[in-house]
Amino acid sequence: MNIFSKNKDKKLIARVKSGKDLAFSVQNKQEFVHKRKTYNTLLIEELDGMTTLMVNNERIPVEIVSIKQNEYEIMVNGVSYFISVETPFSYERKKMLEKQQQKSGKEVIKAPIPGKVLEVMVQKDQAVNAGDALLVLEAMKMQNTICASRAGIVKNVTVTAGSVVSKDDVMVEIG
Repeated sequence: MNIFSKNKDKKLIARVKSGKDLAFSVQNKQEFVHKRKTYNTLLIEELDGMTTLMVNNERIPVEIVSIKQNEYEIMVNGVSYFISVETPFSYERKKMLEKQQQKSGKEVIKAPIPGKVLEVMVQKDQAVNAGDALLVLEAMKMQNTICASRAGIVKNVTVTAGSVVSKDDVMVEIG
């Protein structure tokens, strides 16, 4: 079965790590609908190795940093975006699992990208609030402040200033 057939739209949800969820449908390989607006798209791999995304005839240079199953890291103008594309069923399942994790009272902060830890602002048994800075991670010559998304007590800090981390390495645990 071709999921891109013109007779049947494929309904999907893009989950951006910032917490924003975007529902859209795929009408064919190059046409997407979001909030009743149709976007004609084309992904072009250039000879120099760069990738250009055409959206309604507007050229947007992008770099596809990584693809892992349904999760993508793309870079636009030096800013990384982490996106997972979900079916409505898998989206609801992930939301349910996230609620269960919140009830368990534990949050694991993982490295969003490979880099070097410049500064750690918290220590074990320290109380933190949502939005508090936990550490500074340098990646691709840019400093990224990693913040807590919920209040709690720091249960474990697995990195120190100078540590080199890979994507998805555990850095801090909040309980």
